[in-house]
Amino acid sequence: MSGVAQMIIDNPAATAFGAAGLACQLAWPLFRSQRKILAVQFGIGADYSLHYALLGATSGAGVAALGAAQTALRLLAGERPWLRWAGLGFLPIVAAICWATWCGPASACALAAVTLIMVGRMQDDTLRLRLFMLAAAPFGMGYDILVGAAPALIGGIASAIIAVIALFREIRARQGAVRREFPATDAGNGPLRPRHGRPARRLFDGRFANRTAETVATA
Repeated sequence: MSGVAQMIIDNPAATAFGAAGLACQLAWPLFRSQRKILAVQFGIGADYSLHYALLGATSGAGVAALGAAQTALRLLAGERPWLRWAGLGFLPIVAAICWATWCGPASACALAAVTLIMVGRMQDDTLRLRLFMLAAAPFGMGYDILVGAAPALIGGIASAIIAVIALFREIRARQGAVRREFPATDAGNGPLRPRHGRPARRLFDGRFANRTAETVATA
């Protein structure tokens, strides 16, 4: 019998929470609104914290629960930067949990993944958020391999693929918005001077993205 089938029989509750986390993990890259992305990611943290706890993977359970708490804080923060960046206070707690439950490379992967994810969630721009999430993906998948969390591993691989596609979709949408904002020429009179900074920098400007919400930040 395969390891996945055996886990379903031996620990059905862990499998159920893992499947719920998997569904959220596959869904979040499909959204364009930051609040919807964060709401689905709250589900990832809550479900996987229970999944890992039932598997006895204490480092993963602890940091996933903290991730859910930080996501909830980020959702409550709204446009208040001081409250959004208060999420940095979770990072020492994550490090302490990993140290207290240290189990070698698995804990190191968990620490790296959750640090990148937490920093990403504090961004006010969905493009930067996506980049941080993709940077965290290899560490998350490494942790899942080391602790044998098959549903989370499947979700990590599939979610990373979907996230890459969604990232390029958003980049293309923003490039189109930048071109409309800064046309190359003005009736043959030469290049226009940008009104609000260089177009390349605007690609990563969350405020600019919000003003082009019809094409960039809607789901």
